[in-house]
Amino acid sequence: MPSSPLIVVSVGAATDPQPYVRAVEQAGGQAVVMVPNGGAQPLPAQAAGIIFCGGAAVHPSRFGQELDLNIRKAVDEPRDAMEWALLGESLERRLPILGICRGFQMINVYLGGTLSQNLAAQGWQDNHRPDGARDLLAHGVVAKGGLLGSVYGDDPFEVNSIHRQGISILAAPLTPVVHTADGLVEGFESSDLNIVGVQWHPEELITEIPHQKLFSALICDMSWQWGTPS
Repeated sequence: MPSSPLIVVSVGAATDPQPYVRAVEQAGGQAVVMVPNGGAQPLPAQAAGIIFCGGAAVHPSRFGQELDLNIRKAVDEPRDAMEWALLGESLERRLPILGICRGFQMINVYLGGTLSQNLAAQGWQDNHRPDGARDLLAHGVVAKGGLLGSVYGDDPFEVNSIHRQGISILAAPLTPVVHTADGLVEGFESSDLNIVGVQWHPEELITEIPHQKLFSALICDMSWQWGTPS
């Protein structure tokens, strides 16, 4: 057994895993990176949790839509296939699951929700993909209740934003917890399924204590704590 909890970091071939690995290690975990390799990849037996990371978009055929050719968007179907299997196994094993950006969207689609492929064309007021560094704080959000509320508090806080699509219909098993000022869901959770998901990129913001706490809540006790994290 590893001396610290083993956390799977699931990424695509073009995704840099290092920010996620650093966040896991800073919170006291040991990261193992999984990348699509063209075959079935079961979770490591020692896995204590999993992070589905950012990257190319979930293919819209997964939620019953055609690819919107009016926007520049990469998809990653090998990753879709790998993560569909990994999420299913994670749910069976009752592992704590964290979804970040693409991972947040993928979990919603897997559980029966849908996405808006082009937020900018659909009237959302916030700039969800501004030009700038990955740690640029782009807009405010508010957390109300749940684990995310215990991590981030009740006051509005600023997040980075590196996405063109977002939640359209939230999957029934998920509870919306974090919203933008104009109502877009940017954080959800399910204590029944051991899931937390955020649309922003906390791995790029771990110099700030609340974002550190999100990874610590996943790792420290090898399960989400549905209350105030230590």
